[in-house]
Amino acid sequence: MLPSPIDLVTSAQWIVFAPALVAAFIILWPGWPNLHTSRVGKTVASTLSIGAVLYGFCHSLLLLHAFLTDPQTVQHLAPVEWTFFQSGQTGQLGAVQFGLGVLVDNLSVMMLLVVTSVSLVVQIYTHGYMREDPGYSRFYAYLSMFTASMLGLVVSTNLFEMFFFWELVGVCSYFLIGFWFFKESASKACIKAFVVNRIGDCGFLIGLLMLFGATQSLWAGHNILSFVGPGPTLKGVLEQALTQSPKLLSYENPLLSLSPTNLALISVLIFFGPMAKSAQFPLHVWLPDAMEGPTPISALIHAATMVAAGVYLVARAYPIWQVVPHGEVSYGLQFIAFIGTFTAFMAATIAMSQFDIKRALAWSTVSQLGYMFAGLAAGTFTGGMFHLFNHAFFKAMLFLCSGAVIHGMHGEQDMRKMGGLWKHMPGTAICFLIGTLSISGFPGLSGFFSKDDIIGAAWNYNHLMGAVLLFTAFLTAFYMFRMFFMTFTGEYRGGEVHPHNCPPAMVWPLGALAIPSVLSGWLGVPLGSAMDWFAGKSEAPNPFSAFVYYVQPHFEAANPGMMLAGTSCAFVGIVLAWLVYEKKTVSINTVIAGSTNALLSGVYKFSFNKWYFDEAYFWALDRLMWLYKAAWSLIDMFIVDGIVNGSGLVTETCGQLLKYTENGRAQSYALVIFSFVTVLTLVVYFFHP
Repeated sequence: MLPSPIDLVTSAQWIVFAPALVAAFIILWPGWPNLHTSRVGKTVASTLSIGAVLYGFCHSLLLLHAFLTDPQTVQHLAPVEWTFFQSGQTGQLGAVQFGLGVLVDNLSVMMLLVVTSVSLVVQIYTHGYMREDPGYSRFYAYLSMFTASMLGLVVSTNLFEMFFFWELVGVCSYFLIGFWFFKESASKACIKAFVVNRIGDCGFLIGLLMLFGATQSLWAGHNILSFVGPGPTLKGVLEQALTQSPKLLSYENPLLSLSPTNLALISVLIFFGPMAKSAQFPLHVWLPDAMEGPTPISALIHAATMVAAGVYLVARAYPIWQVVPHGEVSYGLQFIAFIGTFTAFMAATIAMSQFDIKRALAWSTVSQLGYMFAGLAAGTFTGGMFHLFNHAFFKAMLFLCSGAVIHGMHGEQDMRKMGGLWKHMPGTAICFLIGTLSISGFPGLSGFFSKDDIIGAAWNYNHLMGAVLLFTAFLTAFYMFRMFFMTFTGEYRGGEVHPHNCPPAMVWPLGALAIPSVLSGWLGVPLGSAMDWFAGKSEAPNPFSAFVYYVQPHFEAANPGMMLAGTSCAFVGIVLAWLVYEKKTVSINTVIAGSTNALLSGVYKFSFNKWYFDEAYFWALDRLMWLYKAAWSLIDMFIVDGIVNGSGLVTETCGQLLKYTENGRAQSYALVIFSFVTVLTLVVYFFHP
């Protein structure tokens, strides 16, 4: 007998607690002296970690069943929430209250399914990939804590709770990217990821504090991130704050009132967090370097967890960017549209020239995240989230396929030293081909539906934006099939390295992810009216839209013209990649890379060197070092050290002077007492009122 819907919702916190407790148990349990190296310890660590995520996946499936079969009961349940901090009485001016809670609604259930399913597959895959690594148990502990952090972010009831888990995700990613810390490249990569994310999170925190300062009397202590509920929703809070006077909200300080200008500034500042976490320009430079971590965590970071957190934040707190006074435009959404579109194009041009198989996939992830943000900014809320949903499965599969290739090639990651691997690992090659077709927008596969939805919405929002995303679709198909042909077809170029197939624990997860990579896109087609939808005539919301945005299910119309344009661009990209890398009709090295034309060779170098962003940033930092040194000399050396050393000098001087008063001679003490009595007598005599 299945648990009741109410019990499922009220116990959803265990989806987060289970992997968190497992991580703590693996790291802190002192009972096994050889936990991290013994066979028993490794078995216990992997079993507990996989079991905790499996529980979360099953619980999420039951929640999905409850929301589909009994929506009226579960959609209006108040979330489980505990008071974490309170200052003043609720309702009083200046009162502050923060809570920790578990928000379970349609959007969070969708994300719970994505995170737990991908994490489950990755953890099973990890057993085959990392079984000989001495840090096997420690890696599973980090995976469990990373998964728990992302799940906590998904079910957060307010932005402060979300920020807490947001930071915890960043810390766990630091541990996982730098897991092989003895490698200098991995050590630098995790530090780079941590520093870049702190820059974005600083803007996020400033914007969050500004928002709270302007609206705290309206939403403090309430669950405002749900779309419906007994308390105020975020949209209602912002609309009320924009119409009330500052005195009714918080303080008389104009910076703490919610004017349209301040709201636009707040929305841009908060978006700095997603820009860093989801690797958007100009805070994108950390993500490709994150490939220094083991492949399982590359799949988890780049598919369903860390990079998806920024997209989920924008979708969950969408009113911050959407709500504007009547007749105004949303500068926040315009900012997101520009950043997302530019990032999608920029990353695609860089991916075309990379030879490291994992780094090329990393740049592909950056580009696809740009698509998601562009979709949200263009007004297709469910289109952006639908692409996140589909992308999680096929990108996780692509990364795990790359890990299988690297494992079979004994650690080799350069595609120039691969080729012809289809006959050595056919299962991996088939799954990689499915993922490549899906991300390229091949008709019928998952990426086709969500990507074309975004391109159509972007075209309606701004023709230039739509045209850039269309061209990016062509680039995507080209660089993805470039990877496929260089890796799996043609002659083997690996020299004396003999490739081999992977164990079943690494192959079966690929097949499990191939199923949604093929089928999940059909959730974007209205039931019973597929042909009408393809013709642009259906006016029914698709199943994904009707479930995720249940408050106001809206019509996601198919645009046959944009579908044809997107498919044509993808087809041209596939054919061009086939001519260049399979038939070798055109030689890139001769025509572009080795061209005597300075412009052509310069364009290639510009792409290969990742638009020189790293060089530009390090150049700027080197030029700013004088400012740091000047500030350090003034503040640390002169002021701080001066105060500390000065206070020490004063103390020492006083001690040296006072030591002469403690000489042990009674006559000296009597003389001092007599002197002070004399002085006090004179003071009273001359200064008496």
